[in-house]
Amino acid sequence: MFFLSFNLTTSLFAQEIVVPLTQNAVYQSKSIKPFQSKKTRAILPFIDDFSYQGPYPDATLWEDNKVYINNTMGSFPPTRGVATFDGLNELGRPYFDQPFNSGFADSLTSTTIDLSTYTSADNIYFSFYYQPQGLGFAPESKDSLFLYFKNNTNQWVRIWQKKGSAITGFTYVIDSIVDPQFFHSDFQFRFVNIASLNTNDDVWNLDYIKIDKNRNINDTSMNDMAFSSQPTSILKNYSSMPYRHFIANQTNEVSATQDIEVVNLYSISQTVSLNSSAREFISNTSINSQSLPSANIASKSFIQESFLTYNIAYTPPSNKSKVVIRNTYFYPPVNINDRKQNDTIVEDAVFDNYFAYDDGSAEKSYFLLPAINYPSKTALKFTLNEADTIRGLMVHFGPQVPTALGKYFSIVLYKSLGSLGINDSIILQEDLLKVQYEPSYNGFSSYAFSQPKSLAAGDYYIGITQPANFGSDSIYYGLDVNTNTNLQKLSYNVDGTWYSSNTVGSVMMRPIVGQEFVPTAVTQIIKNSSVQVELFPNPTSDLLYVESKEIFKECRIYSIQGSLQGTDLIKNNTLDISHLQPGNYILVLIDSKGNSISKKIYKL
Repeated sequence: MFFLSFNLTTSLFAQEIVVPLTQNAVYQSKSIKPFQSKKTRAILPFIDDFSYQGPYPDATLWEDNKVYINNTMGSFPPTRGVATFDGLNELGRPYFDQPFNSGFADSLTSTTIDLSTYTSADNIYFSFYYQPQGLGFAPESKDSLFLYFKNNTNQWVRIWQKKGSAITGFTYVIDSIVDPQFFHSDFQFRFVNIASLNTNDDVWNLDYIKIDKNRNINDTSMNDMAFSSQPTSILKNYSSMPYRHFIANQTNEVSATQDIEVVNLYSISQTVSLNSSAREFISNTSINSQSLPSANIASKSFIQESFLTYNIAYTPPSNKSKVVIRNTYFYPPVNINDRKQNDTIVEDAVFDNYFAYDDGSAEKSYFLLPAINYPSKTALKFTLNEADTIRGLMVHFGPQVPTALGKYFSIVLYKSLGSLGINDSIILQEDLLKVQYEPSYNGFSSYAFSQPKSLAAGDYYIGITQPANFGSDSIYYGLDVNTNTNLQKLSYNVDGTWYSSNTVGSVMMRPIVGQEFVPTAVTQIIKNSSVQVELFPNPTSDLLYVESKEIFKECRIYSIQGSLQGTDLIKNNTLDISHLQPGNYILVLIDSKGNSISKKIYKL
């Protein structure tokens, strides 16, 4: 139930390894609202195709929140969006934190459905699509998926089960509800899986569940048109990048088209008219709109349509401002009774202070297995289209059992990677950083260089080095398998030689440039109060004067990466920082009530 995927180069020890996730960071986003069941009784037809924003199921249809609603784990689903079953709970963490545990894991339980007015003569049928593995790891034969119905004596009756297997296309299942024990006012159904309880191993995906009357065993029609996949990005080389670098070379940074698929689930052909619009979301500035000619789609088939790339002429408030281009793709319903929620897709292109190849979702984890006495190194290539300042690195660490929390690593910036006896050209290196899993940038932790560096336009490499001889303590990195840039952009070194990656996907590392930012380590330390404090002179080489009406009982000084440098006393409103090395620091002042105020200081 737990697999290692080994990708070997010509060197015996040069190994890239891909494993299941042991945590889903999507659940850690502060923007996600807690699941709240509405406890409503549903009526027929009961339909859910999971084409909405996850990660939790629709609370008006489902009574639990164990499964993961997403657009990234399914392989060619019938419609956009699937419900994924694995070994992670509703918080995206393992059900058990020890290896080799297995048992009942996720469940998907419907709200009550009133079937009391129906009989077998109403021809009620239950249908759904399922897929083992998807873009995750395959369930073994004993890692089954089950379907239960609740009868009129409140007992759960097993109706269907499927043993695990390697990936297949989505399989359609349909069966009648004819047994009188199920025709009652509190009917429910439940899907449950058996899986390894410490990873997202043993993956199953469900799509398009439907219960309705007046159906038959050959009914595969949903009388619906739907988007079947995410649209491709407006960006060609990245999933996200700073806007100023985009504008500096817009012609080479935009993709030629944005491709999108529409599926016809009717039993007859249908005509669809696709439209798109683009706006800068923060300022609500119109950017573009397009309408494609009407297209005919045969029954039970799909078409791919393409919107042409458009020019973005938007001018932000400053050249370092965040810009969000919101693209909306939609079409008028072909029938008044069509499901509306799968007729529209909203996709944001985010231009911020980092370069990203990944789409922000990790489907697997990636790590390196080095030779004895060799460090483990990664290096991700990126290109500056104009001069800029490198500030640090965002990383999505793949949580692991046992945890890697607190393990040391270094961030290294290279101008070039060594080969044939030539040493690496290292520009910056920041040592003694620690792995952390606190949510930031939707699951990313951010680390800063203590001495940011101005760089000319051109190609660079940035990555992580882990010390030699760490044995089984390899650090896991999130691996996005819906994009595939490792082959062109990622290099690794585990035996003294650099190799191009052979792993399909995108390792989730993002170089940070431009304006200063507060690293994750520092944000976890500081919770500011409203106390007013003035510091002067700042910068200074020795004495720092603290002016405030508040009396502070404690003073802490942290490096910009969050490492405690010392705990000092303020004497006569004065703090001596002459012992510090030159650079940026965070000063945290704590008052008698335990409240804290933070200030950035600079030691000359």
